[in-house]
Amino acid sequence: MDDAGRDVSFADAASFGPGVTGAVTRDRRDDPVRSETNISPTSATMFATTLRSRRARQKSALPPLRWLPRMAAGRAGMEKLIGAQVDMSQLWLAIPRRTVRRSRRKPLEQQQREFDLELLQVACTQAASWPDGMRLMVSLEDDQAPDTAFNGRLNSVLDQSGFPISRLDLVFQESGIAQEEREVCYTLASLRDRGVQIFTNGFGSSVSSLTLLRERAVSGLLDGVQFDLAVLSASTLSWSLQGSVPELDEGAVVFYRAALEAVKALGLCIRATGVDTPKQLEFVQKTGCSEASGLILAGAETTAQITERFASVDGRSRRRRMTRTAEGL
Repeated sequence: MDDAGRDVSFADAASFGPGVTGAVTRDRRDDPVRSETNISPTSATMFATTLRSRRARQKSALPPLRWLPRMAAGRAGMEKLIGAQVDMSQLWLAIPRRTVRRSRRKPLEQQQREFDLELLQVACTQAASWPDGMRLMVSLEDDQAPDTAFNGRLNSVLDQSGFPISRLDLVFQESGIAQEEREVCYTLASLRDRGVQIFTNGFGSSVSSLTLLRERAVSGLLDGVQFDLAVLSASTLSWSLQGSVPELDEGAVVFYRAALEAVKALGLCIRATGVDTPKQLEFVQKTGCSEASGLILAGAETTAQITERFASVDGRSRRRRMTRTAEGL
């Protein structure tokens, strides 16, 4: 409708005056939705291919690793820093769901193996700059590891990253440790001969066999077990005469303390994880765990933070050695 109140069509150019000729169209240069830019079929195909490959790389890449400082028992408690472990709880919250799931193209075992290989590659590469006294611990998700080709894959990772195998500790699933094949036992023996410490995961939280632990300990194929203190937490249905819910289940404390004593009797060390409260730390110290990690000791840290922590500890130890040398002179 023009100023005189007459209906005007966009196709009626004469309605706008003698200076306008031809069809009137909307200026689409400012319209991001209806753009007149023509894309050739070849360019569109190249763009789609590039986008798919970029998304594939983003999905397959691991998120930034976070580290749990490993604290060993000292004179005043869990105070000695000996290295760090990849924080798997944070890692599993960030990785794409399709990384470890059943696929028509790849079986679950192959996906787990590829995930472990990539995790080892990234962890060893980042830990290559750590001071000599700091050990790296990695938990593996493949329940069939170590297989007969495990050492070959590990050697390739170590060659590429430059990380020394003598400072590497590996945590296997109990199902992997339980394999009876002779080649698997040779693989574990070879790892231990090269300085790798072997731990089994999930003691107490899943089906565990003391007979298996005894056999592997006697044969020299196992160094220790990893024990998650979450199994000591009291249920929300628990109650006491005082009316308050206890932090730790008293029955669980007695049972697992006896079970861990049996593990120690086999000559195996105990690594406690999830030590987040003072009562849990008290249990760790009374039970005689050789190593622990958790929020009450130190929270998960980024690669830059854990490297800075190691550098500060290494600097203090160097100053102590220089002071003792000067005093001896």
